[in-house]
Parts: sequence; structure tokens; C-alpha cells
Amino acid sequence: MPYIHRTPRPTRAAVLLCCFLSGAAGDEAGTAFEIPVQQTGVVLEPARQRLAGIETRVLDAVEYRPETRSLGRIVDLQPLLELRSRYRAAQAEAKITDAALRLARKNRDRLASLHGEAIVATRELIHAESQLAADEARAVTARQHVRELQEEGLQAWGTELFQAAVAGDSRLFDDLLQRRRVLLLVTLHHGQALPADAARIMVAREGDRQAAQPAELVSAAPKTDDIVQGETWFFHTDARKLRTGMRIEAWIPASAEKLSGVVIPRSAQIWHEGRPWVYLQIGADRFVRRPIDAHRDYGDAWFVDEGIEPGASLVTRGAQLLLSEEQRHAIPEEDD
Repeated sequence: MPYIHRTPRPTRAAVLLCCFLSGAAGDEAGTAFEIPVQQTGVVLEPARQRLAGIETRVLDAVEYRPETRSLGRIVDLQPLLELRSRYRAAQAEAKITDAALRLARKNRDRLASLHGEAIVATRELIHAESQLAADEARAVTARQHVRELQEEGLQAWGTELFQAAVAGDSRLFDDLLQRRRVLLLVTLHHGQALPADAARIMVAREGDRQAAQPAELVSAAPKTDDIVQGETWFFHTDARKLRTGMRIEAWIPASAEKLSGVVIPRSAQIWHEGRPWVYLQIGADRFVRRPIDAHRDYGDAWFVDEGIEPGASLVTRGAQLLLSEEQRHAIPEEDD
């Protein structure tokens, strides 16, 4: 016979009296009264447990830092590589024009000295000055082109990332080029801010928090998302199986506080009377049903820091069957 943990049922008169007194007290204090949830259970012999496929797991203590979830994507580096190529070509052109300018200036100065001694004709000096003016204009244009490309890079990628791309000695950018790391663009929700100490976040595909990997902060991204309109940040992470263009989910620390609790997998969760419950094994053949009053998302699971302690034996498979067994043997009592 399954064990049902019951609280002795009060008589109808007692219930009415309690409700009347509670309502009166509540009206006077201006507060609402909550009815405590009854804890119920069931007894199931070990042989029937094996037959039903009941599985349990001892819950380990888990530290959890409150997080918020955001979206991101793996960034295509090709536009940055093309910009880097144009920037380097512009730098080379600027160096060439500067060298030509220095040579033209020396030639003009030499001819000016010779012209002063009446050794060269005036037209040669005029030609040298004309060449110098042309080389000066080309040098100014070349340097301006370099500045424009630099401004383009800063507007599109930010200072840190653009400088890493064009410096030539950046370990991070070399890792990105060799596909050892990938660049992420993470967009926060509107009104959300990245905490000052959030140099590392966790990211994963398909919302699997337990399979998430760390991502390191690079810098703020200059552009926001047209739809979300939230802050955008560049991070980098191990390439692994990530590919350019993939969508990822990011878990961002919401505070420095760490909570201690347990993780409740989805397979252990059941819904009854409009709220979630789990079963804990409290003996070889005894199970008790506990409500989950508050939880935080932990990937596909829940993090719970109240009501269930580490070391408890959680039913991870067969909880719905236990609920059915409990309800089957819950015989309503008749009013007197």
C-alpha cells in the first residue's frame, strides 16, 4: 500500500472559524495570508521501483552566479581583412610619396643653390619647384588616405580590434586568423549593461548552459543592433566547432554575488496543481514530493537555492509515475 503523508483534516466548523478569524485579522493588518503547501509522499517497494524504471541521483552542491542571457553571433573577419589590406597598401603608398617628397626637396635645394651662383638656368629651378609641389600634394593625399582608412576601421571595429589587425604582432589576431579562436559579437538587451568586472562570459550553441565555454572580452563594439538597440561587445573564444555566422547564446554575470544550491534537471520536474514539483527519495521505499517555489534557469535545468539541500536523492526518472501512484491511492475523505 503506497504511503501518503497527510495532515489531519480539520472539521468543517473549524475550517470556517479559521477562515473567519484569518480574514478578520488580514483586514485589520492589511496583509494577505498564505496557506502552507502540504508535503505529500508515496511508498513504492524496491522491486516495483526497478520495474517502473525509477532512477535517482544524489544532488551535488553547485555555486551559481546570477546571470542574464543574451544573443550573439560568430563574426565574419573578411571585411576586417580587406580593410587591413587597403590600410597597409595606403601606408606603403604614403611611405613612397614621403620618400619622393624628400628627394624632390633635396633636388630643389641643390638647384636653388646652383641657381644662386648662376650655374643652372632659371627654368631648371622652376621645374624642380614644380616637381616638389606635386610630390607634396601626393604625400598629403597619401597620408590623408591612411587617416581615412584608420577612421573607417575605428568606426566599424573599434580601437582595440582594428589596431590588433594592423599591428602585425597581435597574438589574438593571429589566433583569429589561424581559426584557433573566433570573434563574437554579443548584443545585450535594451537597458542592460555589461558589469564593469565582466571580463569573461559563458557562451554556447542551442542554449545549452552546461556545455557553455568561456569567452574573453575584447572591447565595446561601435555599432548596435537595429532591432534590439542594446549594448554590443566583442568577445573571443575557442573555435572548437563554432563556425562563422553561427548564432550563439551568452550568459553574462548579473552581479558579483555567488549563490550555493543544486541543479534540478528537466527530467525530474513535474507539474501539478499549476506549480512545479520534484520527488526526493527519503528511504529505501519512500518518496516525498517537494514544491519548487523559486528557481533560475541553468541551461535546460533549474538552479534552486531554497527548499532542497545538497546530498538529497532526487528522482530523475519516473517522477510522473510516482505522482500517478500517489494520486491513485489518495482516497477522498467524506465530510461528517
